[in-house]
Amino acid sequence: MTVPADLRRHDDLGASPWDSQFAEFDYRIDQIDGTIPEKIRGTLYRIGPGRFDVGRHPVGHIFDGDGMVSRFRIDDDGIAYRNRYVRTKTYRRGNRTGELPKGFGTQRAGGALANALRFPENMANTNVLVHGDWLYALWEGGRPHRLDPQTLATHGPESFAGALNRLGAFSAHPKADPRTGEVFNFGLDFYPRPLIRCYRLDKTGRLHGVGTVPIPKLGFIHDFALTARYLVFVLGPLVVNKPLPVLFGRRPFDDALSYKPELGTTIVLLPRDGGKPIRFEYDSLFHFHVTNAYDAGAETVVELVAHDPAGGWAAWNAHLHDYRGNPGPAFGGQLTRLVIGRDSRRVIREPLNDLGCEFPQLDQRWATRPHRYSYLAEASRAGGDPDSITTLDHRDGTRSTYTCADGDTICEPLFAADPDAGREGTGWLLTVEHLPAQKTSRLLILAAERPGDGPVATATLRRHIPMTFHGAFAAAT
Repeated sequence: MTVPADLRRHDDLGASPWDSQFAEFDYRIDQIDGTIPEKIRGTLYRIGPGRFDVGRHPVGHIFDGDGMVSRFRIDDDGIAYRNRYVRTKTYRRGNRTGELPKGFGTQRAGGALANALRFPENMANTNVLVHGDWLYALWEGGRPHRLDPQTLATHGPESFAGALNRLGAFSAHPKADPRTGEVFNFGLDFYPRPLIRCYRLDKTGRLHGVGTVPIPKLGFIHDFALTARYLVFVLGPLVVNKPLPVLFGRRPFDDALSYKPELGTTIVLLPRDGGKPIRFEYDSLFHFHVTNAYDAGAETVVELVAHDPAGGWAAWNAHLHDYRGNPGPAFGGQLTRLVIGRDSRRVIREPLNDLGCEFPQLDQRWATRPHRYSYLAEASRAGGDPDSITTLDHRDGTRSTYTCADGDTICEPLFAADPDAGREGTGWLLTVEHLPAQKTSRLLILAAERPGDGPVATATLRRHIPMTFHGAFAAAT
């Protein structure tokens, strides 16, 4: 275990899911309750901001903590845990100087001159991708960092043999086609004009260009969807509207964004074979995460989490600045289905749940195809932090929900398939529950079809993991 001196300055470490975890651990978990299913063998990776304080200074936004990867290795002997920080340039400089990074919503010390003409730094803290022999730590606007999937050692930023140019971005939500083994992703280009640049990562690890989508106004594009034929972008009106104070270093980057509902939403279908983008105009839509998409005859169906735009970006984003106080409302959207008529040019919107939710997932074997089950992190009370895991059955409308004890919180559920069952949804949900009263966290294993029956097994850690954003499960082969 490595414990920097910073750890000794936080006597109440672990009392909040947004407390930093400065230490790096490597041990087998002793406290396992219940029985780990024999058919779950593999590795769960979780990533999120692990260090919300650099020196004695808290970062100003939930997105700006240094990326920390947690690895749960599930084998015949139980579960082994390891966590490591991604050794980004920013992380190493923070260790050396104790200075805050230039982040999405965090300013460097030194005023406007220290922040002018600076883009937010790559925190490598948002998602992970397991592809080939490597693990990649992903961030919104830059290159991925390549890690050893066993040791979690950082090998450095990845350009895919130069296919990502100096300013190239490989965004945080790549999509894999389970039938071809290909991974698709995108990045934003700012100069000389704003556009979405799309990529295909083949099974050998080579990156290929798919096409570009010019956009009239630079905006915040966090996620996209993939079907058997298209890359699908739902471009809501969260756009760069006040760039000059940010450019000159007077305001953080997130202050440049505004939600402009009068602009409406543009939906773009980019053919996977490199054809011309198809555009549709629709009502304004405020969203971040997509579950899945598929083609059904002359229609393309997209499932995503739509947020209430009341108060616009400023009100929503304020909760992410107040991440230690009241972040909950930022995690409460409504699961929503969009049916896009490619011939009729009509878009139909259908709500799918009532409770606030985020981090939607599915049985990834059904990605790009119609799926029956969606798995959600929900809030059991309006405006609260996520404290529940729900399986929603779209065929009959039923739902099964596991809810934490009062005061505990939970993160994104990831599906682990029963390797002997080919039917969708037969398997387990893996998630991490934060237990602030005990100043620790635990891995939960829930039956995917019936999470409401309670955990099949839990594995309690020796210390806490800060609330993670996303992750991946890699089954043993």
